Amino acid sequence: MDYEVIIMQIRKLLAALLCLVLCLPAMPALAAKDMPYSIEVDIANQIVTVYSTKDGSIVRQMLCSSGMNGCTPTGTFRLTEKGRASERTEWTYLAQYRCYVKYATRIYYGYMFHSLPFDAKDMNSMQAQAASEFGLPTSHGCIRLRVEDAKFIAENCLMGTEVTIHDTAERNEDLRELLMVSSYDASTGMSYSEFLGISEDALGAGSSGPEVLDLQYRLSDLGYYGGEFDGKYSTSMLKAVKNLQKDLGLAQNGISSQELLEVIYSDGAPVSAGEIELHEGKSGPVVRKLQEAMHTLGLYDGAVDSIYDVDVTGAVEQFQLLCGYTVDGVASPEVQRAVYYLLEQINQTVGEDFVVETVTEEIAMATVDASVNVNVRSYPDTESEIVGKMSPGDTVTVLSVSDGWANIAVGTNQGYMQADYLKPYAMENVVLRYTSADGQSSYTLGKTMAQRQAGETELAEELSAILASAEYSMKEENVTIATVATGADDVGLNLRAEPSGEAEVLAVVPNGTQMRVLEVGADFSKVGYGEAIGYLMNAYLDIREGSADEIASVEAEEEEVELILAKVVLNGNEKSARIYEGADDNAKVLGRAEAGIEVEVLVVNEETGWVLVSCNGLQGYMKDVNLSFRLL
Repeated sequence: MDYEVIIMQIRKLLAALLCLVLCLPAMPALAAKDMPYSIEVDIANQIVTVYSTKDGSIVRQMLCSSGMNGCTPTGTFRLTEKGRASERTEWTYLAQYRCYVKYATRIYYGYMFHSLPFDAKDMNSMQAQAASEFGLPTSHGCIRLRVEDAKFIAENCLMGTEVTIHDTAERNEDLRELLMVSSYDASTGMSYSEFLGISEDALGAGSSGPEVLDLQYRLSDLGYYGGEFDGKYSTSMLKAVKNLQKDLGLAQNGISSQELLEVIYSDGAPVSAGEIELHEGKSGPVVRKLQEAMHTLGLYDGAVDSIYDVDVTGAVEQFQLLCGYTVDGVASPEVQRAVYYLLEQINQTVGEDFVVETVTEEIAMATVDASVNVNVRSYPDTESEIVGKMSPGDTVTVLSVSDGWANIAVGTNQGYMQADYLKPYAMENVVLRYTSADGQSSYTLGKTMAQRQAGETELAEELSAILASAEYSMKEENVTIATVATGADDVGLNLRAEPSGEAEVLAVVPNGTQMRVLEVGADFSKVGYGEAIGYLMNAYLDIREGSADEIASVEAEEEEVELILAKVVLNGNEKSARIYEGADDNAKVLGRAEAGIEVEVLVVNEETGWVLVSCNGLQGYMKDVNLSFRLL
């Protein structure tokens, strides 16, 4: 045997293998060129930007929250494969932090893009502190995003997408402020320049002069602008106009076109429900809106004259006291949103025709009157267990007094103190009770004495969590919605520049599109569609008035179609589709369904993608991807 030949062949083989190994690191870089997007994370500004790899244009830009104390790694990475099956889907549970996140996409080891955290699989359970600190580095290292932004990355940025994370950029507060209002999304048709508010033929970023000054005063009266009256179209102005455009249902570019100015200066202009602080001396439609709400709540009986005077201040103070806010008579944005939210809750509970009653409870209180700490005992006996100590000047609630001992409460904790060490006084606890006209339902604003003794948190704390939720949006009491109804899905309706069938066509609005109506005319109605404001012919519109929720509910009832049968379809290499005992991949498999057979559909959960079906006497859950629905 020629050992030298064998050794030579082994060496050649090893050399070839070494060459292959050395080439491996270059393969992902080549693959990255084929990716549609690249991602940049600017930790200094807490901004994530998604670029097109074809032309370098910005496809999406969004605010984020990275890791606290610099714990997010910097460098260049590639989006990696899933670490668990739930990633890049709607919900992922992070056991280490005992929370859920939406649309988690893995960047590097345990670091991911994902939504703000939730306490449960419920959009209303977003963690309030995380929402309030959004835009600041507060995570454990991951990149937190708004839900829709996390979804975009999960669904569009493929494994291998290049991600660059750096902390070297200069601080850009103007851009951060714009992104705090909304993310930039190129798919809406808005250019990045428009998103920045840059316009050559309308008022926008960089504009200045008397027209801008007049606009600042008008936006202030409507409750959208709280900056300086300097005649400069600053970032604060862009933010104000974007918020107004949002309430109108228009594309949010912050540019005040001539058409938008006509709406802003009209009687039908929207009024903010909590964008700027209101205080004594303020006036305008935004104050009138607050006066009307306070009057309905039974807190204000002064003139509805659009002037924030001492009476309005007093009404706000009463509301703050009832809810547990700091009592200063100033209607902060959160206080305003709380007013409108609670009014909506009251109307939903007892209707709009109700009786308001003030219920006053007298509470026995006391301060600790001693020179040293006083023992709190489990029973009214000096030999019983000491369960706490009270310091001089501390305040307690007195539940009862007997034989020289006082049963006291501090929050949810109770005990006994010798009554000689307490200086009693009385305090009134006031709540408002709203009762329906038929007396069948009621709603209480404020915490009763029993609720306080049970240790319930102040209403302000509960409201803070609700109002901070990303899914929360203020619902206007009276809106007019138009739905395009041409009678055919492939036939749209012309949006015209003037209320005339001969006027210029600005856009074609697809059948079924819903828009807020700015003004209803005899033959044409003025609406906002995308970035345009124009006119649609009433003959092809379904126009309704009411709350957005009510309208959506009515339309859902009208469009309801019973799903009776669905045909089983297979995907990939599947030989049959599984029927599970529960709506979970880990649930017990009850049986299988072959391709082509029909099953009866009992319940469809569009959010989770699971369908409750009946198949040959077997009832269980199937995935909607394995079903082709037939409507009867």
